[in-house]
Amino acid sequence: MIQQTKTDRERFVALSRICLNNWHYISRKTLSFSEEINFFTGHSGSGKSTVIDAMQIVLYANTDGRGFFNKAAADDSDRSLIEYLRGMVNIGENNEFAYLRNRNFSTTIVLELKQTNTEECQCVGIVFDVETASNEISRKFFWHKGPLWENNYRTEGRAMTIAEVEEELLRSYGKEECFYTSHNERFRRLLYDVYLGGLDQEKFPLLFKRAIPFRMNIKLEDFVKEYICMEQDIHIEDMQESVMQYGRMRQKIEDTCREIEELKELAAQYREVQAQEEQIRANTYFMNKMEIMNLRLQVSEISDRIGQAASDLDKQEVLEKQVVSQAAQLKLRSDELLRQIASTGYDELKDKLLNLNELLEHLSKSADKWQRTAEGLKAWVDEDVTSNQTIWDIEEFEARTIGREALIRLKASVEEMREDVGRQKQEAGSILRELSKREKQACEELSQLKAGNKAYPKNLENARAYIKRRLLEECKRSVEVHVLSDLLDIRNDEWRNAVEGYLAGSKLSLVVAPAYAKTAMEIYGELDRREYWNVAVLDTEKASKAAPPIFENALSKEVEVREDYLRPFIDMLLGKVIKCRGIEELRKNRTGITPDCMLYRNYRLQYINPDHYTKWAYIGKASVKKRIRLLEEEIEQCRAQKKPQEELQKECIRLLGLEKLESSADTYLEWLLDIRQVKEKTREKKRLEDKLLKLKEQNIDEWEKEREAVEALRFAKEEEIRETGRQIDRSRDELERYKKEAVWQQGELSDRERSFTKVQELEDRLDEFLSKRENPRLDKLGDYFKGRAAAAAEARDRAFEQLLGRRLEYLKRYPNRSFSPSAKDNAAYDKLLDTLSCDNLEHYREAAAEQAKTAVEHFKDDFMYKIRSAIREAVQRKDELNRIISSLNFGKDKYQFVIGRNRGADGRFYDMFMDEALEVNPSKLSQTFENQMNFFTMEHENQYGEQINELINIFIPPENASAEEMEEARRNMDKYADYRTYLSFDMQQIIKNDDGIMKLQLSKMIKKNSGGEGQNPLYVALLASFAQAYRIGLPPKLRRSPTIRLVVLDEAFSKMDAEKVASCIQLIRDLGFQAIISATNDKIQNYVENVNKTFVFANPNKKAISIREFEREEMPQLMKGLV
Repeated sequence: MIQQTKTDRERFVALSRICLNNWHYISRKTLSFSEEINFFTGHSGSGKSTVIDAMQIVLYANTDGRGFFNKAAADDSDRSLIEYLRGMVNIGENNEFAYLRNRNFSTTIVLELKQTNTEECQCVGIVFDVETASNEISRKFFWHKGPLWENNYRTEGRAMTIAEVEEELLRSYGKEECFYTSHNERFRRLLYDVYLGGLDQEKFPLLFKRAIPFRMNIKLEDFVKEYICMEQDIHIEDMQESVMQYGRMRQKIEDTCREIEELKELAAQYREVQAQEEQIRANTYFMNKMEIMNLRLQVSEISDRIGQAASDLDKQEVLEKQVVSQAAQLKLRSDELLRQIASTGYDELKDKLLNLNELLEHLSKSADKWQRTAEGLKAWVDEDVTSNQTIWDIEEFEARTIGREALIRLKASVEEMREDVGRQKQEAGSILRELSKREKQACEELSQLKAGNKAYPKNLENARAYIKRRLLEECKRSVEVHVLSDLLDIRNDEWRNAVEGYLAGSKLSLVVAPAYAKTAMEIYGELDRREYWNVAVLDTEKASKAAPPIFENALSKEVEVREDYLRPFIDMLLGKVIKCRGIEELRKNRTGITPDCMLYRNYRLQYINPDHYTKWAYIGKASVKKRIRLLEEEIEQCRAQKKPQEELQKECIRLLGLEKLESSADTYLEWLLDIRQVKEKTREKKRLEDKLLKLKEQNIDEWEKEREAVEALRFAKEEEIRETGRQIDRSRDELERYKKEAVWQQGELSDRERSFTKVQELEDRLDEFLSKRENPRLDKLGDYFKGRAAAAAEARDRAFEQLLGRRLEYLKRYPNRSFSPSAKDNAAYDKLLDTLSCDNLEHYREAAAEQAKTAVEHFKDDFMYKIRSAIREAVQRKDELNRIISSLNFGKDKYQFVIGRNRGADGRFYDMFMDEALEVNPSKLSQTFENQMNFFTMEHENQYGEQINELINIFIPPENASAEEMEEARRNMDKYADYRTYLSFDMQQIIKNDDGIMKLQLSKMIKKNSGGEGQNPLYVALLASFAQAYRIGLPPKLRRSPTIRLVVLDEAFSKMDAEKVASCIQLIRDLGFQAIISATNDKIQNYVENVNKTFVFANPNKKAISIREFEREEMPQLMKGLV
């Protein structure tokens, strides 16, 4: 058992003093501490945490503070550094802060540390410079040898600045005797490694922070694990690298095997492509052979057709000569008959008659057009718009006696009548459009009114919607925008018209609540003044504050308002308008109005515009009914006024459809001249017809009939000649085509036969195929073989597409293979398959076997033995701590730590590490790939091989894993490289009674005990963890320089009675700690007899903290003062 000697107790670094300048409500204070038990007491808020937080800033080298400031008072405390520095005293209603320090200043916090056996001092501290205008904070940590400065780090009645502290350090100390920096991390490293004696810079601040409020919101077993069994840095990099190399080799073998299988699949797919290529070759050969045989047959057939075409051509040429001769004879006879007829003059007369008939046809058309025009003009005669002169001119036109002057007058008259009718039509259309517009507007308003809306003007609604949307944007909430008339009503219908008429446009003002009036008016200024000049916004904010006078019998008393803030405005408008019954009564008042809307104002009598209280009546429900009635009447009036205008428009359209006399006067006069020639030309036609009739009575009629017959026969012969000529041309073309075709077919056959290479195997197959068919059609067979070749080509393409797809997938998985995926052959892939199958796989297996042996050695040395060693060290450390605390009494209770096999799933690995049969024989590893993971031989291998392989695989990272999977693998590696994973942690309470010794597992019992009893083991665990952190009880050979032994506990023993408190404090003494214990003064009786020094805190006005120090000898005086 390791005993703590007095020398060992005294050989540590004690916190002897603390110096504070401008820290919270402390302007200047230096406190001196006992090397044993110090007690802070005072009311809540008296400043105890203020001093503790100052210590923590320096001990953690952390200026953030939000993780530890005032945490003893509340876990959710949000006290900040600037509040401590400037001394925040108040937070106003608008979250405005008030501070004690409102001019630029500096703050210093310095801890004096004294080595108890040598009395040597050193100081660690921090100095802040604060600019109050911006709350900008500068800082500098520093260390120096020796005690606190005699000036308490002040000069000229104030705290020293950063620059002044630096200057003093450089002036008073050598290079090795002081240090300063503004980097937290750099100072923290030196603080823990050197100044505080070599503390764990990760675990110490965590333990120290947790101890101060000591709420122990961590399970007992986790606390023991984290603070009693410290984590050891077991270097497994070599083992992990070795295992990973083996894993990579094993993966390489598996990848190679998979690649071989894929290459075999590619080879099989390529053979399918080759099989289809063979089908294409055979069927293409058969198709070409069928084409050659068919060409030979076609050459023979074309030769026969050439002979037949030459014979037909000769026959057609003989026939053509015969028909030409016959047509010539008929031509001679026809010419002879024509000479006989011509000698009589018959043809000349016949031509004259033909020309005269054509002229008469033209003249008749002019007469028809004149008649249609005359009938069109007759329609004007019955119209009222037609003058007598125009009627007379129309009658002359109809009688065909009209002259040029009268015709021109008639055209002008018709044009003038049409213009008058057009103007009437245009005027009627304009009236109709205006009436339709009024009707449409009235219908729309009526529809809105019947739907429950008041049908306000469109620009008013647009302005209302715009202001409402902008108010939502500006105020971040929906604000109602009303029309004033919606918020009003009229008590007595007798005065409804008077109120509506007098308010006129004012009742359409836009209204918002007074709080939003200013914003609404600013938004109104954004509107286009040309469009919204007649829209108004009411300043309800100012109007609501007005107090206008209201005369007796004022019109304003007839108006009700829905919102009280509108009453002053209505009173201002109508409060001086007096209700009157006649002229005499009106004249007695400055402003008066009658029920029939006669207004007397400023000595002027005037009727109010009726539209203001009819069409534009908006106040109350009665106004809506009234407007509906007026709108319905207006719609009926519009419809009634439209009917005569529509009839007039139809009549005008009818008149404009009458005869227009569009042609020129000369045209009409030409028609009249043609009409007058008709009779004369008709008589001339009669004379010619009589002459021809006389000639026909002679032999001319017979000659004509004979000539017509001869001519018909001649025309037929000439047509026959032409048809025969066409047949001869076709025969010649056909013969020429046959000859060219024969030349082409013979050349094609020669080319095919020269390019065709005979393959006997395929010839035999074709002969066998043809022998089974009678009279085969070579062209059909060619198509058959062509189809089979095309089908094979499609199958080949599909097979190649599959091959291409598999190649692309292969190359995607193996990007280092620079093969072409579209290569027509498979040589590169087949070559690689042969190489991998023969050489690489065996090479990889041999390398993997060698690497497996190396992995065994590393796994044994870097992992198995280190884990076992760490577990043994933990058990040994547990035993040492148990020996230390076994001699210490916690009242009547004794405790001990328990470390053993993990009670969870990970406990299955414990025996594997701790079994003495652990042995590894790498030389006996099998060369077989399947057995290479069975690293362990003999008894240990047989018993734990499965668990060992499971652990080995944990340290082989997964291939092609996602970021989340890799992070999970890393966490597992870290977990299973920590020896504590395989252990469970607990504490036991040892109870001695008459029956012997009873041991209770505290992790199960701690929740069942009372508050004080439940805290006991937690304090033992906490103090043991501090003993661990401060290396108390280590053998001399393992000690480094002495460390601090400070323990700070705030409200630590709140649930304990005086006896338990005394036991806890005695335990702290027995372990050799320097302690600062904090508690409110209502618990002082439990502490004062057990502590060495007491500090009484007071902060009566919450602006200045006072601290009084009492040594143990002064305790009675303190207690008497409290009484």
